[in-house]
Amino acid sequence: MHKSHFTSVTSYRVLNRMLTLFWRVKKQERYIKNYLPQLLAEVAPGNDHAFPPPLITRITKYWQLSLNIICDNLYQLTGKKLNVEEQKRIILLSVLGPLFDDLLDERVLNNEQIDLLLAKPEEYVPVNEADRLVKKIYLELLRLTPQSTQFTKHLQEACYWQQASLKQLSPNITEDELHQITYNKSYYAILLYCAVLDHYPNQETLKVVYHVSGLMQLTNDAFDVWKDVHNGIYTLPNLYPNFEKLQQQFMADVAQINHTLSQLPYTVKAKQTYAITVHSLHAMGWMALEQLKEVTTGISTFAELSTMSRKTLVCDMDSIQQKMKWLKHIRRLTNYHTQ
Repeated sequence: MHKSHFTSVTSYRVLNRMLTLFWRVKKQERYIKNYLPQLLAEVAPGNDHAFPPPLITRITKYWQLSLNIICDNLYQLTGKKLNVEEQKRIILLSVLGPLFDDLLDERVLNNEQIDLLLAKPEEYVPVNEADRLVKKIYLELLRLTPQSTQFTKHLQEACYWQQASLKQLSPNITEDELHQITYNKSYYAILLYCAVLDHYPNQETLKVVYHVSGLMQLTNDAFDVWKDVHNGIYTLPNLYPNFEKLQQQFMADVAQINHTLSQLPYTVKAKQTYAITVHSLHAMGWMALEQLKEVTTGISTFAELSTMSRKTLVCDMDSIQQKMKWLKHIRRLTNYHTQ
């Protein structure tokens, strides 16, 4: 690969971007606290009891991640700005996401019911309050989304990989199957957000998004090793804990992101901002993998991992030292390239 365009990214540039995102997130928290109840009352009147505080917290996290890392980040890259209608669709999809995940996890519906709900929601007859709410919000998104056919296609694909992830409850899942699920589950979830935008990414940008999404899920899995082990969920970091191999793949993805991004016809500054933003998540994943590699020396099985404490396995990002290390890793990943 050729040298990346990002070797000029400085520590100051990284810090400035992180501070910008920090203050933006604080502002967003105040905004969503006021706006979300109004939106839910408009779209799903009389369903206040269906949105307890823990669900509101999940919706807020879905929204902030999708807005800052995916949608707004893609638009800044391409020189566009989200309009009011797009903002509303992003929030609605952030409501639909956790509701739909719970619907699948609870397995109330069979495959035929799920297929009908996704393909012909207007014909679908709900069986309980949960799918009635999902249907209502899904229909509203279809009504508001210009590319509604593409949105449905991506929702069906995201559903397929969400259901495929049930294989992660079996210790017999292969490493290749886990890799496919890890990357595709995250990728199609991200494509859903792309589909509610007025301007869908081109094929070259989607190549970047694929590797970005895979590392996002791998980061999540690296942070959740303790939780997943105790919930009987098998992931690449806990079932196949070859951390040298995982880190090699990790950096190969980083190099691919930076190389493909450097070839896109956008300004260097915009590409740098995009890279810094996505690698701010990936840097945490790298730190989690580094910690796991260090603390699991001599540990090679899921059963052995289950005997380890939460404090040992969880990567704590709260200290000043960790935050400084994080900023350094963001810069390193953003500037990374292979010869």
